[in-house]
Amino acid sequence: MNFPFPGVKSGSGLGALSQLVRNDPFLFQDDEDEDDGDGGSSKDVFPPEVASRIYSCIQSFIITHGHLDHVMSLVISAGSQGGSTKYILGLPQTIQILETIFNGLIWPRLAARQGELAPEFFYRYKPVSPHDQYVRVANGISACVMPVSHGSSEQSLDGTYESSAWFVRNDLSGREFLFFGDVEPDSLSLNPRTRAVWRMAAPKIRDKTLNTIFLECSWRSQRAASELYGHLSPPYVLDELRSLATEVVTVDTRKPPKSSYLGFLWNMLGLRALSDDEEEILPDDQLYGALSGLRLVVIHCKASTEAYPDGLEIADVIAREISDLVSSAGLGITVVAARQGMTLEI
Repeated sequence: MNFPFPGVKSGSGLGALSQLVRNDPFLFQDDEDEDDGDGGSSKDVFPPEVASRIYSCIQSFIITHGHLDHVMSLVISAGSQGGSTKYILGLPQTIQILETIFNGLIWPRLAARQGELAPEFFYRYKPVSPHDQYVRVANGISACVMPVSHGSSEQSLDGTYESSAWFVRNDLSGREFLFFGDVEPDSLSLNPRTRAVWRMAAPKIRDKTLNTIFLECSWRSQRAASELYGHLSPPYVLDELRSLATEVVTVDTRKPPKSSYLGFLWNMLGLRALSDDEEEILPDDQLYGALSGLRLVVIHCKASTEAYPDGLEIADVIAREISDLVSSAGLGITVVAARQGMTLEI
């Protein structure tokens, strides 16, 4: 594999790639790398070397938010990667958070703004404003970002911690996927913003250019709402998918959202804003099959000390809980648990 590509999220990196290569030495092999009959075998593969070569192909890192579990590998491996200059893409606030990490105190200053004089091996920050325009993230791949809320934060004006969701597109085929960072339910948020993401996704789903959504679900169904800490559980995933299904069904009749300025002021007073995004979720009988052909990949499942039957892991259990709920609702979406090393065709 020698083609450049973007990395989405950067909580794990060389260590995880090395483990993938150990499990399947030829996982990242393409046609040009296939054995030419000279007797090459998995014994000839040195996982750290292969992992380093793959990592060097990354042109840019899409960072959904600045929490350590989402940037740790990016930070640890800074300055030690091969390949061309690598760019860090994120909302302006996310870039500011990273600048406080690469400040020479928490970690050496190994990243710089574009246009700033710095060595070639430095990361280059590339702040991306939320809008409906796509920006280049690698050769033939572009992305568009939208903000979402990830729990409360006393340090922000609206009282919420800003995360993001990214539409990542293959510019040649026009096909894309949607990748969420950590996100809380709109129904619990001081600043509900996920509905706007669903609104943007709806015409893409209708036109079948978007068929895969990566969405976090950190907790099991019985988790109390007061203990979600800015994350989702299966019942709230169902709520969000109902919102998405409503947007798909009404995609040609939906009115543009009104200004959220009053809601912003309401949030500054410490009160929860009631937005137009909450005004309507259609009943299940009007949403039947609305998400058929769409695949939900469940990510970011919190590790648990529970023992599960049949060799299941926490991600399998949570994905099953979500699948049962959406099946009962008749939404038509397929639910799978993210697996290390899995291959998905977008």
